[in-house]
Amino acid sequence: MYLEKPTINSILNGLKKLSVSDNSQFLLMIGENCRLNLEELVLSLNRAKHLFIGGVFPKVIYKNLTSDSGIIIKKVNLDVVPIYFNSEEEFLNQFADYHDHEFTTAFTLIDGLSDKASDHLTTLFTHLGNNVRFFGGGVGYLKAKDKGILLTNDGVFNTGTIVVFLNSNTKMDAKHGWQKSEGPFIVTKSEKNLIKELNWENAFDVYQKCLKETQNLSLTKENFSVHSIHFPFGIYKEDRDYIVRDPFNVNSSGHITCVGNIPENSLIDILAIEKEQLQSISKTMISNCIEEAKSNPLAIMFSCISRVKHLQKQFDDELKAFNNELITNFPNCELEGALSIGEVYSSGEGYLELLNKSIVLGLAY
Repeated sequence: MYLEKPTINSILNGLKKLSVSDNSQFLLMIGENCRLNLEELVLSLNRAKHLFIGGVFPKVIYKNLTSDSGIIIKKVNLDVVPIYFNSEEEFLNQFADYHDHEFTTAFTLIDGLSDKASDHLTTLFTHLGNNVRFFGGGVGYLKAKDKGILLTNDGVFNTGTIVVFLNSNTKMDAKHGWQKSEGPFIVTKSEKNLIKELNWENAFDVYQKCLKETQNLSLTKENFSVHSIHFPFGIYKEDRDYIVRDPFNVNSSGHITCVGNIPENSLIDILAIEKEQLQSISKTMISNCIEEAKSNPLAIMFSCISRVKHLQKQFDDELKAFNNELITNFPNCELEGALSIGEVYSSGEGYLELLNKSIVLGLAY
């Protein structure tokens, strides 16, 4: 269900239209410019005895449109209560009750700009491993800070992670279309999501010099966020796609902040988009998510907000291609989701990562 410029009353009325069972819970994906008081929303939903989780995103996706002032509401059936945590101890205290449950998928909403984001995913992977698949997106405001970005029946939170355990038949995929442009570089000094040195030199100096030589681009600390969005880093992984890292800020010391951690001694490249791959991404991903002899899945898509800013008009075409391809295969299925600050994905093979500039798609049957 999609509501444009929602009020608390329109949300409550919308929930009444969805058939509710004893284990029904609601997922709320909220555009960052929705004029909603989240604390009042939580109180109202609790008074109406609705179970829910939610997150604030730069924009939400409905079919082939995006909106920063709309809300997506999806009904899911759960056997266990979602877990909110901001430390490993908090996670373990709540997960202790669920060790005997069998799950197929861990749907995850995470503070995409937090320097703890990668630590939270490590906590999940450490205790769940490849026994489940992970799927989700990074929440947050692009500019505002110290505002509520996650909500549950327990309240509104400014940071942290929510994980929802599903045992439905879910197929998912992730793609980005980025390829090596320049490199490799060695991350000789870093701290979580902060790159301090590349090739034993100041990180900004190396990045600035490379873009000047290869793109004739005069990068400064003042115009950094304007240009760096087009030149992400890629962490090299043997026999796997790059793990893309968005550089979004540089401090006075020339240290570069990224969305997601970059470990010391990593090999990274500067990436460029492959337009030829963009044309095939929608068909490939939906084909990979189709379950034979099944129909009408619940479809959720997360696409990175920085991918949108880089592709611009091409993103509109990409979103239309996804919607058209989905309708071709499932005429009654609606594409819904969000433009996220980082994407959560693991197919159950390999390590769990926070992706950047990527698309993750999940079809739950």
